[in-house]
Amino acid sequence: MAGKTDRQFFFEVQLNWIEETKGALTAKEADGLIHVGTPAKFGGKGKPWTPELLFLSSISSCYMTTYIAFAKKAGFEISHFDCNTIGQIEIVEAKYKFTNINLYPKIYIARESLREKATAVLEKTNKSCLIVNTINAAVFFHSEILLDKHPKLAKA
Repeated sequence: MAGKTDRQFFFEVQLNWIEETKGALTAKEADGLIHVGTPAKFGGKGKPWTPELLFLSSISSCYMTTYIAFAKKAGFEISHFDCNTIGQIEIVEAKYKFTNINLYPKIYIARESLREKATAVLEKTNKSCLIVNTINAAVFFHSEILLDKHPKLAKA
């Protein structure tokens, strides 16, 4: 594989089946557990966290943590971060597959003077998010940088 290095990281989760189409996820590196199950659209019951929702959540949370890490390296803090993520599943070559992922991150800044830095970090995040770089679906970013009307942070 071109560009591959010897640097490796391993992550592990444990799934334990509970009943019917429900299970519980745990990890040594995380507190608590997450109840998971089949979505109602595919015959599941109730409203558990589903593999599809967890997949989209991994994209959103990776994007957020990547943005925050790059912002810290750039020497500024954001006031707030929201990200809605919508995934489209289609049947491709007789298989269900996520084909399009739309991220709608909203980055709130305390002062207009931070907009240029926030934009540069946004562009770097779009190229560097681990989960986004790992998936095959097309990913579209609909980013906004907004001035926080009631900033909680006063750092440059």
